[in-house]
Amino acid sequence: MAEKTITLAPSESKVVSFEVTPAVAKTYSVSVDGLSGSFVATTVPVADIRVENLSITPSEVMVGEKVTITCTATNYGTAAGTRRIVCNVT
Repeated sequence: MAEKTITLAPSESKVVSFEVTPAVAKTYSVSVDGLSGSFVATTVPVADIRVENLSITPSEVMVGEKVTITCTATNYGTAAGTRRIVCNVT
């Protein structure tokens, strides 16, 4: 809750401002002297890049033959992002 005390001359008007910093993503209700409204606070968009669906073809080869290794990288987030994908063969 916040409050301000103002003094006005006859026929005078003033804009009264309040600032808040929401801590949680949700819809907030606002009431000011009988007036009401709302605003929505959202989280900062982030990337959520996941690596899935590993495929190794063929699964058996002769020494000196090539093997193809694939996977799918999908961004399940709400913003563009970059991720380094490393393939280790031991």
